[in-house]
Amino acid sequence: MPKFIIYFFAFVLLCFAFSTHASLLIFNRPADTPQARYVIDLLRMAYKEIGYELHIIDFNHQSSLAAANEGVLDGQLGRIADVTQDYPNLLKVDFPLFNFNLLLLKNCQTCLYSDLKSLAIQSSYPAAQSFLDKQPFHGDVITVRNITAQLNLMTQKRVEGALLLDFLLSTKHPNFDQSQFHKEVLMSMQSFHFVHKRHATLIPKLTAALKKLDEQGTVRFLKNKYNLTDF
Repeated sequence: MPKFIIYFFAFVLLCFAFSTHASLLIFNRPADTPQARYVIDLLRMAYKEIGYELHIIDFNHQSSLAAANEGVLDGQLGRIADVTQDYPNLLKVDFPLFNFNLLLLKNCQTCLYSDLKSLAIQSSYPAAQSFLDKQPFHGDVITVRNITAQLNLMTQKRVEGALLLDFLLSTKHPNFDQSQFHKEVLMSMQSFHFVHKRHATLIPKLTAALKKLDEQGTVRFLKNKYNLTDF
C-alpha cells in the first residue's frame, strides 16, 4: 500500500477515534472463522476490563500488517510471533490466543518437502513464509491471495504442494476432497495479539486482563462456544 494512502487512512481513522471515544482502538476485520470470532469476543472483554473499546473496521487484509506497522491501525488481533521481524512497530501481548497447525498438502505420499518443485502460499498470512525462512525451499514459490487459489492450483496440478493453515482449510473449504492429496502437519503455531508501539503501556494491563479471563474460565468458555477445544 503506498505510504500516502496509509497516511490518509491514518488521518481519517484518528479523526474518527477522537470524535467518538478517546479510548477507542481500531483493528481490521479478519477472515470470518470460529478462531476470529473467539479472538474478537475475548479481546473485547480484555479491553473493556482496562477501560478501552475495541472497534473492528473493514480493511484490505492484504495491507493490514503494513497499515498496523505504520500506525494506521492500532495493531493486529491475532498473528504469529514472527511478524515482528518484518513489522518492528508491532509489539506482542504475551498471551497465546489459540494454537493451529501449518499443513503441507502435496500430490504424492512418499515425497518429502525438500523434493517438491513448486509450492503455493498465501500472501496475507505470514505463517507459511515464516516456515520457508527457517526451512529454505529450493523450488518455485507461488504467492496467491487466498486459500481458494491455492487449492485450485493443486487441483489443476500447477503446483506440487501448498502450505495451508488448518483452520482456514476446515472453515473456508470444509467439503474439499483432500483424499486426492497427502496431508502432512509441518508444525504447530500460536496466535498472539499485537498492538502498535504507541500503545506499549497497555501491554501489561492487557496481559493481566487476559490471564484473569483465563483463570476465571472465560477463555475455556469461549473456546467451547466456538468449538475450538482442539486448538
